Amino acid sequence: MHDWTLVSLILDWQESTLIIKFLNNSSIPMDIICKGIKGINIPKWDKWGESVSVNQFNLKDDTKYKYIEIEMQSGDVINIIATDIVMPA
Repeated sequence: MHDWTLVSLILDWQESTLIIKFLNNSSIPMDIICKGIKGINIPKWDKWGESVSVNQFNLKDDTKYKYIEIEMQSGDVINIIATDIVMPA
């Protein structure tokens, strides 16, 4: 996911879902769907300079929750905790 473009994050509060929309390295739309949202942290400090590109992506899974960490090339780190995460094929 390095250099993918983060397009948007769409939160449906009632459904407790978050859709993260990206464009991959070939500009093809890719979505990550987070279900059963428990926590979201989306800082936008741009400490390394403004960027819409992903630097690193990590997905951790324990028996109860899944954790996403998206480090942007701006230096900001987006963290999401959910009961289920559906990754693009």
